[in-house]
Amino acid sequence: MDSQILQLLQEGATSVSNLLLKMYKRMSLADDEMMLLIHLLSFQQEGNRFPTLTELEERMSMTNMRLIQSLQKLLKEEWISIDEFVDPQTGMRHEQYNLTPLYRKLYQTWREQLAAPQVMETIQEPFRQSAAALDDEPVAIYSRFEQAFGRPLSPFELESIHMWTGQDGYSEELILTALREAATVGKLHIRYIDRILLEWQKQQITSVEQARLYSMNFRRNRQPL
Repeated sequence: MDSQILQLLQEGATSVSNLLLKMYKRMSLADDEMMLLIHLLSFQQEGNRFPTLTELEERMSMTNMRLIQSLQKLLKEEWISIDEFVDPQTGMRHEQYNLTPLYRKLYQTWREQLAAPQVMETIQEPFRQSAAALDDEPVAIYSRFEQAFGRPLSPFELESIHMWTGQDGYSEELILTALREAATVGKLHIRYIDRILLEWQKQQITSVEQARLYSMNFRRNRQPL
């Protein structure tokens, strides 16, 4: 029995944005369409970026025709897209589902709702749990990044920041310290900031003071992350 439970736990979990779960109804996505998107996310996180209809059917209760219709609708209405890429090792061309359009629509809907004071409390709730100990509004961190970048955040950047606070558990202060560090070295890119946070995590750095000291020593020794 214990070995069976362990096997179930080792299957892992699918990471789905709380904001997406909270907003998909407002975005006019049906429940079965949202479930299909969750399964596409699950396959992606398992390393399968282009699951077949058979693979999707095995996990869902949709009929084959309904599944095809749902995929066609998501593609036609630009919730998802299909991209081609070349495997650098084999040179073979492959297709993959791209969910960036979904996050772009989510980001647009989220930004629109922020302008409505009566729903501010509802929209901010997914972020409040990860930043409950902070006095500032959770949405402030996104504004700080937009000010630093000099433009609105992309869906990928928005989701990355959300993952840092929600899934990875980085404090808002530490994330903003990483943002300032990236600006100091002239590398204002979300991936570079992610590398900074990962390096600090490896070094068991949890406070702003520790991060600043490590960065000073790091720049002094000129060792790239």
